[in-house]
Parts: sequence; structure tokens; C-alpha cells
Amino acid sequence: MLIALRFDCVLSAKELAAVANIAPSTASEHLTKLTVAGLISCKKVGRSRLYSITDGDVCDLIDGITAHADRIGSRHEDKSRLPKAVKHSRLCLDHLGGELGCLVSNAMFSGGYLRHTPKGPEVTRDGEGWLSSHEIGKHFPNEHLRCPLRLCHDWTHGGYHLGGGIAAALLATFVERDWLRTRRGEIAVSLTPKGITGLGKTFGLDLRQVTG
Repeated sequence: MLIALRFDCVLSAKELAAVANIAPSTASEHLTKLTVAGLISCKKVGRSRLYSITDGDVCDLIDGITAHADRIGSRHEDKSRLPKAVKHSRLCLDHLGGELGCLVSNAMFSGGYLRHTPKGPEVTRDGEGWLSSHEIGKHFPNEHLRCPLRLCHDWTHGGYHLGGGIAAALLATFVERDWLRTRRGEIAVSLTPKGITGLGKTFGLDLRQVTG
């Protein structure tokens, strides 16, 4: 949850529960402890409680721990021992990672829905129309607060997948359509037969050979 707040700036309690893949009640307990510890702050907006990192010192702390974990992981990582299903498709915070996440991201760039800019990925005019036509926005309520889009290095596949609020909304849409299925407490994401057809038609992907 701290890493999600570090990169996405402001998230609601509901979004943070999704990030951690835990029950809202459990997330609430953790958020209370993090708030009391001074690592995050909470602001009530309407019926929602929005959380953010307290200050730059906490960001530096998170960055330091993350960098240390990456160094340790690079010495011990053996991707060949990862379950095939995890390498194929998995949760990365609250968005889609793994080979499938990279394929979808690449398809959105090649399809002209996204473009690279000096400040990071950006939705094109065609992309805005596509997102609207697929009602992606209904799963992205805090678009004015949360980081909308970023590239996230995929440690299981080696490429990059999409992160940020739009990526989380895409995953939520795929789950709602029963193209993908997730289970609480697990990072593996299951691709359904409907997903092979739906994602294939939507992004021009042949997913029959990468179903994990």
C-alpha cells in the first residue's frame, strides 16, 4: 500500500484494499496503524477517505527500502522457479502484470491508444474515445487525484506493463467482463475462455499459446 501511494499519490481506502488484495476491514486496520505511525495522512472527501504519503522523508524511506529489496532480489531471483501462471498473468498492486500485462500494454501503444512522451505514457485522442466506449472511466473515480498512467517494470517478464489509475480500471473492467479472474490473497490472475476471445478481438492478440 505504501508503494502504491508512493507512485499514485492519492488513493481511497477501497483502492488500497484492492492494491493489497485483502478485505476492506483488514486494509482499514493497516491504514490506521500507518496513519498513527505518521507514514501516511488521511483526508475525508465526501464519503471517501483519501490517503497519501505524509512527506518527502517517507518517500525517501520507501525508495531506500525498495532499492535494497531490488538489490537483494537480483542476487537470489530465479524466474525459472516461478509458477507458470504467475509469469503469464499476475497482480502488480491493483493492475495487470506478467506476460499478459505486457502484451496488452504493447497493443495499446501499437494501436494508437497510447503514446510515449518525455513525461511518460499519455492517452491519445483515439485512446480517450476507446476508453469512453468501453466505460473504463467508471472504475477510475479519482482521476483528478491519482496518477492516471505510468510504466511499471515487469519483474516476471522483463518488459513493461501499464500502472496507475487507468491500468487499475482496465483490470477491473476485464474482471467485470469475466475475461480475467482474481482470488483474494493470490497474485496469479486467471485468463478465461471469454478472455481469450474478448482480449483477442479487442487488442488483436492470439492468446491461445500464453494461457499459462
